[in-house]
Amino acid sequence: MSTSALTNRNILIYIGGSLFSLHGVWVYRVALGWLTWQLTYSEFWVGVIAFTQFAPTVILGPAFGVMADRFDRRLAGALVNAGSVVNMLVLAWLASQSTIDIDVLVILSAIQGTLDGAYSPLRMAIVPTLVRDEQRSSAIALGSVAFNLSRFVGPALAGLIIANWGVGPAFAFNGVSYVGVIIALALIRLDTTARKDRPAKHPWLELKEGAHYLFTHDFLRLLLFYGAVQCVLGRGSMEMLPAFADAVYAGGATALAALTSAIGAGAILGGIILSRGPHWLTIDVLKIGLMIAGGFIVLLGIVDTLPLAMAVVAILGLLLSLCGVGSQILMQTHVDDDYRGRVSSFWSATIFGGTALGSLLIGAVASAWDLQYSVIAAGVLITVMIGTARLPTTAECANGQRPEH
Repeated sequence: MSTSALTNRNILIYIGGSLFSLHGVWVYRVALGWLTWQLTYSEFWVGVIAFTQFAPTVILGPAFGVMADRFDRRLAGALVNAGSVVNMLVLAWLASQSTIDIDVLVILSAIQGTLDGAYSPLRMAIVPTLVRDEQRSSAIALGSVAFNLSRFVGPALAGLIIANWGVGPAFAFNGVSYVGVIIALALIRLDTTARKDRPAKHPWLELKEGAHYLFTHDFLRLLLFYGAVQCVLGRGSMEMLPAFADAVYAGGATALAALTSAIGAGAILGGIILSRGPHWLTIDVLKIGLMIAGGFIVLLGIVDTLPLAMAVVAILGLLLSLCGVGSQILMQTHVDDDYRGRVSSFWSATIFGGTALGSLLIGAVASAWDLQYSVIAAGVLITVMIGTARLPTTAECANGQRPEH
């Protein structure tokens, strides 16, 4: 049987339906960052808005993970995406009327962050159940290619929409794009045989079981630590791009779109590499990749021209894609389906929460100190923290489990 997910009807429908929505998400992110900067001209508020997008996943993510393991994942996913349609259209209307202020933007961004946090463990739990075991790594990598293709095209589309019609239509585009996911969820068929006989338990007990499952595995704990460092310091730094685009490169929304697209271009290459079969993927490769990424975060803080910055963030996109998706592949291949939603929710909480915390901290430090020096310091910390982290033994890496003592 083929190990390529490209031969699987279910995954092609799901990723195809999600692709339109993913373009909308990146249009939204560029528009949101640019509107925040235009309203405040403050790195701190850029960080606050990023925080509101990701923090709800930390607070509610584990509960969403229980939901992903207990309820119909297709129905729950459709309802969450319908909520995103409504929220985006409200934001689009307010922005088009030029009556929105930073307080309202914070509220609507937090609502969208909550909806995204609810869908993330659902998405991560759905994808592995669409394919056979031998196609799982390929499916995750293929999803990464689709995500990063939209990360390349979406920002360019955002720049076009904002330049010609403003941020309101950009938000409306994102709202309509969620319909693609809803249609895909209606068409796919999930393999739920592994979950049919699962006895009902109290949600809190299920959450504790998921946490115990995750945190008693040294290998999974280290993956979680790598993800936390990458997101707090790496992605937190990248959330400062709206400030870099205007304050450092003096390029406005066009420069922001170009930088975000450059990240996507690098990330696409990373996804393609992984989709060809990540047999070379080990914890040592992740360690080296993240340490190199720390060096390029330092370079981001040093360069002061847009072309050089685009080259730097493109390489960062490649490295962070390899490390981020690579970590997800290693995690998913060692998690039983009954725990997949809950473990995915802790993973999402780490990724989104780390980005939220990092954005807030780096934004605050940049406002009080200096934008470029703050990012340089973050890059140095990445290299030091990853470089000094303890690697599991060979046996732990092979089993993905904590050895008995």
